[in-house]
Amino acid sequence: MKMASSFTRPQDTCLAQGDGITGLAWELVEDLEHPRISAETTVDAPYFHSIEDAKNGQGPAPIKTSEGWLHIAHAVRGCAAGMRYTVYVFMTRLDAPSVPIHQPGGHLIAPLFDERVGDVSNVVFINGWVEREGILYIYYASSDTRVHVATSSVERLVDYCKNTPPDGRTSAACANQRRALAEQNRALAESSGDPLLRRALG
Repeated sequence: MKMASSFTRPQDTCLAQGDGITGLAWELVEDLEHPRISAETTVDAPYFHSIEDAKNGQGPAPIKTSEGWLHIAHAVRGCAAGMRYTVYVFMTRLDAPSVPIHQPGGHLIAPLFDERVGDVSNVVFINGWVEREGILYIYYASSDTRVHVATSSVERLVDYCKNTPPDGRTSAACANQRRALAEQNRALAESSGDPLLRRALG
C-alpha cells in the first residue's frame, strides 16, 4: 500500500460558487492500486468579481521549496467576451499542502495581443513547468491555438508570492494596494541608481 496526494476540481460542483465546496481541492489516496477519494479539502475557492469568479484548477504538480509548496493554476472569469482564462500562482504549507500561506492577488500570465485570438479566444492555460539549471520554464497555451514558454525562477516566484498582497476584494482596496506598491517601487528605483529603472517608474 502506498499513499499519494492529488489536487482536483470537484466536477459536479465546480460552478456551485459560494457554498464552500467548489474550487481547487486536495485529497489523499491511501491505496494506489485501488484509488478512492473519500474526502476533499478546498484549497482555493472561486469568489465573485475576481480572476477566478467562475472556476479554477490546479496546473502541474507543485514545486517543493524551503518555504512551502509553490503552485501554478488557471483561473476563469466570465466577462462580456465570454470566459477569460488566466494563470496564477500561490503557495501552501510544506507540512499541510491544503493550507494556503501566500495568495497574491491578480494573475501571473494573461492573454495579450495575438494570444487573445484563436479557436477559443481570450484564453491562456498552463501546460507544465520544469526547472533546469536555475531557470524555470513555464509552458502555457493561448486560445487553444498555440503554445508558448515563459521563463522565471523558483526563487523569483516565491518572492512574488510572499510580497504581492492578496486580492483586496473591493475596487478601493485594490487601488490602495497598487498605490502603495507604486510608492515602494519608486523608492527602490531611487535607491538602486539604475537610470532605466528610475525612468520606467517615473
